[in-house]
Amino acid sequence: MSTYEEWCRNLDSQSGNLIRLAYENDDITGGAWAKMLEDGIRPIFEHFKCGDPDRVDSMISYLTEAKYVLGKDLREHLGGAQLDMDGWHGGAADDFRTWLLKLEDAINLLADCIDALMLILRSYKAIVLAMRSDVLQLVSTTLKGIEEAEASDWKIALAVVGAVAGVVAALPTGGASLSVTAVAASMVAGAAGVANEMMDADSENGVIQEMIKIGWSMIGKINGESGRIQVGLIELSGYVTGGKLAEVRPDRPVVITAPSFDPGSFGMTDEAQGKHKRRPTDTTDLVPEPKRHEDGPYDKAGGVIAEEYDQYEEQGPA
Repeated sequence: MSTYEEWCRNLDSQSGNLIRLAYENDDITGGAWAKMLEDGIRPIFEHFKCGDPDRVDSMISYLTEAKYVLGKDLREHLGGAQLDMDGWHGGAADDFRTWLLKLEDAINLLADCIDALMLILRSYKAIVLAMRSDVLQLVSTTLKGIEEAEASDWKIALAVVGAVAGVVAALPTGGASLSVTAVAASMVAGAAGVANEMMDADSENGVIQEMIKIGWSMIGKINGESGRIQVGLIELSGYVTGGKLAEVRPDRPVVITAPSFDPGSFGMTDEAQGKHKRRPTDTTDLVPEPKRHEDGPYDKAGGVIAEEYDQYEEQGPA
């Protein structure tokens, strides 16, 4: 059983226990109040099931590997390409060198964006873990209030508020890339420092009713922190879309050919050519740009009024 499944099973047990206590302590309305409380308990506990920190750890592991591969390609392939260009001169050589430099910048920018994405994922994980801590505290406080048949202005401090700011505050003070710094700043803009909830009731089921009220307030605050994740993702997408797309996917250079070049002489000997009879005939670009595939429908939006559009254009026009 995964830790997420264990968490869900724990919540089902806790909510079932609270519902049972609500019916046991409803000696006035004949179960009507308890039914109302049951209808309030179930949805908030379903909300509390959201989020899986283990999946975040897996994503970060994949991203770490992707960043390693980018660095490996940068060292092995681009470095080797530059060495292979020794002795190549002319306009085509200059264009190719410029393209290699743009590729190097693109790889470095993508590595920075991976760092920013990992920051966003760590912030998401912090929200989930803080939410779980707050939920356990809320349940514990509620059970104590039921046992004492009252709760007189009991304070519940919420860890989820400020969870993202805590992750950002742990970043190294120097050396962060522009994209990481911008994403971090976007996620903590206007962040609140602390937040508390107060529980005040004079009966067992009154305590449960207060718990439901606080639970919905907590969900609102959780959504507020989750909104910071969305803001960070929007900020990050600005580094790889629109006008910035060419910086992470520079256009390939056109291979320049001399006016006297004969495309028919470009290729292997007739004997080596074998069944591959076709020889180049296009003198404009010996290595044409590959056809770009159309993006999937995953990021298209549309409806009755708005037409479908490709929000990110990862591949450009097909």
